[in-house]
Amino acid sequence: MRRFIQGLLCVALFSLLVACGQSADQPAINTSDPTIYDLVAAPEQFAGKTVTVQGQYLWKPDGLSVLVKGVSTRDDGTDAQPLDTPVWLENMPSDIQANLHRPVDSAYGAVSVQGTFETAGGYGPDGSYQYRLTVNQAEAIETIQRQTVSAPSDVPAGIVPVTELVNNPEKYNGQRVTTHGFYFWTQATSGLLTAGIQTEMPLQSDAAGINPQPVGTPISMEGFPPDKSAELNVGPSNGFVWGLVEVSGTFQTGGTFGLNGVHRSQLIIEPDSVKPLK
Repeated sequence: MRRFIQGLLCVALFSLLVACGQSADQPAINTSDPTIYDLVAAPEQFAGKTVTVQGQYLWKPDGLSVLVKGVSTRDDGTDAQPLDTPVWLENMPSDIQANLHRPVDSAYGAVSVQGTFETAGGYGPDGSYQYRLTVNQAEAIETIQRQTVSAPSDVPAGIVPVTELVNNPEKYNGQRVTTHGFYFWTQATSGLLTAGIQTEMPLQSDAAGINPQPVGTPISMEGFPPDKSAELNVGPSNGFVWGLVEVSGTFQTGGTFGLNGVHRSQLIIEPDSVKPLK
């Protein structure tokens, strides 16, 4: 399942954007205080000019940097894709990402950008973008509040804290260990053991949070029983799962483990050992 995040929300950003109820396909062109809708609807009116414009910024580590009307994501907040006609952003400051949505594979959110608008085409790394905005300054319109929960360091005798496994992996290599840490799963990351989870501040009715991501150095987990996921925090359409667990298994380090081999250590779980913790 995918969700759609409109770049210009009438409820949250009504003072900055086109009026609610007006068709997004045929907006009235606002040349004095334009939005991304105005820019792509009448590019000839802004060509060669310095403009301040609002829209949805989307960045990815592969070099994507665009201003769009909105993005679509998976239910876990990952795999963000631009909606409609994108405008390539040149020289977008990276520090703006701190105040935006930041799942594990992108950053996106509503921004106000000032720069010179160009319409000659051939922009971006592969020359596929028709429009470019060379940025002079930018600011986030929305500021995302986040919260972090951490695994306890004060654990019962016989339990190895997950932070100990991360900090001294060679000490436990090849050994059977029992640990307390956070299980974390999304389609983009597969199963991980981590010392903490950071989420965007949830709605009161949404204890699972929004766009969760692991904190610290994750350990790949193999063999987590799917039926235990229902006892943890589960996102919309099962898009993500996270929660504090006790697990036992064989710890290994010094390799390339997990999805795409990006993790140095892994824990091969004994499925019957998994205990969700509150």
